Amino acid sequence: MPMSASPRAARTGPVKAGGLLFVLDHSRWTQPMRDAIDGLLAKHHGQKDLLTKVDAEYAALVLAASRDPNNLLHPTTKQHISRYVKHQAKLMNRSSCLNTSPEKLLETQELWHHLTEGSETVCVPVVTLPPAPVNPPSSKSQEPSLTKAEIENLVKELVQKQQQQQQQQQQQPVPKKIRNCLACGQPKSRYLGDGSSIHFFYQAGKVKYFYCSTKMHRTYVAEGLTDPRMEFLDFAATPFFKRELEAAKQRSAESRQVTEERGKRKAMEQLPTGRLSRFCHKPIKQGPGGRHTHTGFPGVTGKYVYCPSKVFHLYQSEGMTSEMSWEEFCQSPFYETEKKRWVAEKGR
Repeated sequence: MPMSASPRAARTGPVKAGGLLFVLDHSRWTQPMRDAIDGLLAKHHGQKDLLTKVDAEYAALVLAASRDPNNLLHPTTKQHISRYVKHQAKLMNRSSCLNTSPEKLLETQELWHHLTEGSETVCVPVVTLPPAPVNPPSSKSQEPSLTKAEIENLVKELVQKQQQQQQQQQQQPVPKKIRNCLACGQPKSRYLGDGSSIHFFYQAGKVKYFYCSTKMHRTYVAEGLTDPRMEFLDFAATPFFKRELEAAKQRSAESRQVTEERGKRKAMEQLPTGRLSRFCHKPIKQGPGGRHTHTGFPGVTGKYVYCPSKVFHLYQSEGMTSEMSWEEFCQSPFYETEKKRWVAEKGR
């Protein structure tokens, strides 16, 4: 059976799916395909799940007829078979897409008489429904309709209201979101909160320090700090401020050092380019610096890519102790075993 019944019969798929995908989404069929589908339809005629059974056997035929077993094949779907059935129905009646030919009508009538023969529900009593009551027109005079000028005035008023609302929304500033202090739970602002703590932001050069009176009281209460609501100017006069400032400088230096090292590490890292091995996830490239060897077996057509990690994983249970180079692998007893395995895998 030919694989390409029309120019749309095969298209290129993603690399991870194997490259070439044969997708049977065409609307034209060759004569061998017609004969195969007609034979399967006649074989399963009258059975339950006709399209499913025909679809399964037809997919098996197409897969068996594939010339290149290494390429992936997307088998046909039930939609493909149903499309062929609709195509055959249209061929019987070219003048109408609804298939209302005299032959089809006669076949439908015979089928209906065969199904309803001897049934007690052939004659259905006819019930005559009374006419629906009609609402009488109201005697009240209808309200006068709006004039064109009144409608225009209403529209203008609505447009003006919308514009005013938009201007008001644009004029209102968006409130800045203020974070909460981790020590006391109050907003990091001098003017917000319940007044239980005092906050202040101090900056000198590259050193930034955030002062929280509650946090400092908890930290230095054992060393003599008694006021939980001490002002920042009073705290700056104590020896505790120098200790906090030195700690802030050290944290700032460490943060800058970590940022610089991270940037250097990102600059030094080089992501692999090209195709990667599915087993060891390293580039498959030819050359002296490559880990993989592109070669072949004598008497066997096709290129073989030797991956030391994959071969070691396959034959570790059979006695292979470590990964080998291609020259060492050719001298090992696993060479013939790998050759037979690869030939069998390729011939699937």
